[in-house]
Amino acid sequence: MAMQWLEREFRQTGTRQDKLNADLMAAMLEHRGKDIPMPISPVATEAPRIEIVRFSTEAREALEGQGYKVYELTGQTVKSLRDSGKRFWSTWHKGYDFEDSASRSSEVAINPKKLFLPRSNNKTLSEQQALVARFSADISAKVSGVEAVLGEVPDYAELAFAHLDATGDYLFGSKNDYSYTRTQTRVGSDVARVGSFNPDSGLSVDYWDPAYRNGYLFAAPLVVPAGTK
Repeated sequence: MAMQWLEREFRQTGTRQDKLNADLMAAMLEHRGKDIPMPISPVATEAPRIEIVRFSTEAREALEGQGYKVYELTGQTVKSLRDSGKRFWSTWHKGYDFEDSASRSSEVAINPKKLFLPRSNNKTLSEQQALVARFSADISAKVSGVEAVLGEVPDYAELAFAHLDATGDYLFGSKNDYSYTRTQTRVGSDVARVGSFNPDSGLSVDYWDPAYRNGYLFAAPLVVPAGTK
């Protein structure tokens, strides 16, 4: 205890004043019957850090040289985005499992001028997945350590708002004819899509049959570090 330790230290020094101090400490302890605790400063604790999987320097430079923009996805959910003030067209998806599904914790790259794969509209989900796989093989042959994936709803949602915050530009907005990307997020037997980002109403999330074909429903691949999930 603090006062007992001080008493012992004073007695070990051997000076007259320190012995008087030690006697004073002993008297205080006898009077109180216990030590006076020393104040303890609260220890600040840091919030858990999200580990972001990143591109190598060489891969990042190669992608940026081809017109790609690199963003961090940080494990946001549709719910956390909405709760932070991000606008969605509707809230029909409240209560659905994917509302609480987190985006990937990694860097992703997109080319805003070539957001959608050419001729990937009017295709079924399986046909679009095949196009993304073909694109992934092509880009990984050109840029070491990357691959392309068709993302999930929270990936595209966080990305759309991150791009808006960084550039003021609406992905899936007027420059893209308010088109959508299909995702791999299941809603029952259907598959969710993300798009039609309107500055007045917000980002749209809805769903269609995976076999449904539509001229405004494309595949927007995300380029990510190889091997990430």
